[in-house]
Amino acid sequence: MVRSSSNEVRHAAVGGVFAGLIAGTTLTVMMIVMTLARGTDPWYGVKGAAAPIFGQRAMEAGYDLLPVVLGFAIHLAISVAWAVPFALLVFGLGRALTVVAGAAWGIVVWLGMYYVVLPLVGLGAMVHDAPVSRAVGYHVFFGLAVGIAFLRWQREARALRAAGAV
Repeated sequence: MVRSSSNEVRHAAVGGVFAGLIAGTTLTVMMIVMTLARGTDPWYGVKGAAAPIFGQRAMEAGYDLLPVVLGFAIHLAISVAWAVPFALLVFGLGRALTVVAGAAWGIVVWLGMYYVVLPLVGLGAMVHDAPVSRAVGYHVFFGLAVGIAFLRWQREARALRAAGAV
């Protein structure tokens, strides 16, 4: 989408950071709830992002403070890294289109994470640990959460444009 000023780019990027933090946190909570419902280790998904640093320690069952905290922080950073480009691409769109684009972005994130990022950081085996439908579902959920969390910035974008501030 064409921007009329650097203020719009900055506004979209800030909104993307916010949306990434909200969506990453929401996804983490949802993954914990889903693993508890399946009767499996709820910390596996939280620690997974720390596996390139902690190795097997991050993949062991149970709570481990350092891999949990670092894994969650890395997961949020990755969420922000995916949400900012989304925000820059959709900035200025209407509400419904932003949410639909978020769902589609979730597919892009799934493809990027599973077939590029995870193999690059030595976690390609994680791709085979979860059923594809679950992985796609989690990423579409993430994309929807990004789209919904970004709506606040879409509303402000229209207000800023109407006021001639951007």
